[in-house]
Amino acid sequence: MCIRDRSTAVLSDAIESVVHVLATIVMLATLQISQQPPDRDHPYGHGKAASFSVGFEGGLVALSGALVLLAVIERILSGRAMGDLTYGLIGTIAAAAVNLALGLYLVRTGKAQSSEIIVADGQHVMADVWTSVGVVLGLVLVAITGLQWIDWVVATVVALHLLFVGTGLVRSGIAGLMDRVDEADYGLVVDAINGIRGPAWTDMHDLRLRRVGDLCHVDFHLVVPGTWTIREGHDTSEAIEIEVLAALNAAGSVLVHLDYAAPPALDRGEDAVDPTAPFTVAGALRRGFDGDTMAAT
Repeated sequence: MCIRDRSTAVLSDAIESVVHVLATIVMLATLQISQQPPDRDHPYGHGKAASFSVGFEGGLVALSGALVLLAVIERILSGRAMGDLTYGLIGTIAAAAVNLALGLYLVRTGKAQSSEIIVADGQHVMADVWTSVGVVLGLVLVAITGLQWIDWVVATVVALHLLFVGTGLVRSGIAGLMDRVDEADYGLVVDAINGIRGPAWTDMHDLRLRRVGDLCHVDFHLVVPGTWTIREGHDTSEAIEIEVLAALNAAGSVLVHLDYAAPPALDRGEDAVDPTAPFTVAGALRRGFDGDTMAAT
């Protein structure tokens, strides 16, 4: 029997399984690159390779969904009936078993290495096992009832699932490449600074943050007295770096740009800042003042 006469639901599950195996191979290869330490050509590390892997996987998954939809449309237009489902069922069950073993291995390995990327990929592969279960149940219903359209419905559901998951992964990969920040991270940074804040720290602004793989890089401006010595500034910066990286649970760097005294912008109407109030995310994200010159007080 030609493969064109087989179940579109089986075809959709087969495509999905092959795509995820290929995507996992790419993920493991790029993961090796992303874990390489920073070097002269890549001072912020190689972590963006992981975002590329996620986007690439998403593209493959979405493409497989589109191919399945085309197969469903072609089957409906041609009106061909399915042949023997035995081999399709065996293949689908075998693919589910492979995905189950691969998913469990990835989740276990990811937890052992504290790698969220590997854990997420393992959970994604595990989710495909349930897709295979749905396909098998659909084929059983076709065999019992003889209703061919059940096969088309199951295949369409799988295809839409692939398109949804694939486009979501592409968006996630692009967000990583574009340095999209988790808003919660800003809160962690501000809370960490408030936790060790000295009485002379009157304001912070221009907070920026980026995650590159397992590294996190933070920089912001901190307003302190103009009479501070270099040692006071150095010790403050080091204390802040330790606390912020601990709060973010990451390695990386924290760059503190020390401004002295109070910028004129702090004394203007709605922009006025209470130097004794706790720092807030909204205040920390304010983008600079008029120039870098600080007015001494």
